[in-house]
Amino acid sequence: MIIARSAANLAHELDAIRFRGGTRRCVSLMSTGGNFHDGHGAVMNAAKTVSDIVVVAIVPEPNQNNSNVVTASEFQDIAFLEKHHVDVLYVPGEDEMFPGGFELMYQVQQPHPCAEFDAGSYRLTQHLKLINAVQPDIMVWGEKNFLEFHSVRQLISDLNIRTQVQCVPTVRHADGVAVSSTIAAMNQTERDKAPILWETLRNVAHAIRTGARGFEKLEKTARLALRGAGCHVQYFSILDEESLAPASHKTKTYRIVGSVKLGDRLVNDSLGLTL
Repeated sequence: MIIARSAANLAHELDAIRFRGGTRRCVSLMSTGGNFHDGHGAVMNAAKTVSDIVVVAIVPEPNQNNSNVVTASEFQDIAFLEKHHVDVLYVPGEDEMFPGGFELMYQVQQPHPCAEFDAGSYRLTQHLKLINAVQPDIMVWGEKNFLEFHSVRQLISDLNIRTQVQCVPTVRHADGVAVSSTIAAMNQTERDKAPILWETLRNVAHAIRTGARGFEKLEKTARLALRGAGCHVQYFSILDEESLAPASHKTKTYRIVGSVKLGDRLVNDSLGLTL
């Protein structure tokens, strides 16, 4: 597996295998903060089925002392990546991604019906830089992060970028909770409460499937149920999946999204519904 820490090094190494044999091979890209788990593995497996070369990028987060970006010698998840047949690991540092700092970046923003959700100029700039560095044929996402997936898909469409975007179903524990590093780090009290978000998403989907169309009332009831279970609600919305506008009586494909805090831990999830 190739490990690249700069865009220049990535371009040199990736071009060598992208055009190996005189033909252009299909490249896929997955972006992550690291801390790999089975959910990441499912996305990597999906990427391998639709491309010849899989690139995984581990990118820096603001205000975290760059702790998620490591050197090749320090990286502890090589075996995980190799198990899932990843070809290239791209680990740019903060100076590589944002040489002027996180505050100095292109202001790419989109209005969003979930006011508390913000794909953010920083995140969208980050994805643009990754796409520019890798030049992937396809970008693969996990469904759990549907709002960010949708924002990047819209960005790619708006800018006429020649990259396809694919969403992979969420991997879940037996109780329905989406597999994530956040869930793995929870104490027992937090973990016991975690299924309530998925249960609430399913209850709302069932209500819509059986004819309920008072979407604002459904959202309010869902928030009350989550607060009653001891969750601090960040957002809970019923959206049209294609536009991410609030759902209406004309909506046929729904995306129900929710985000709660359990202690200091933020849990996001979503559920799609087609009628």
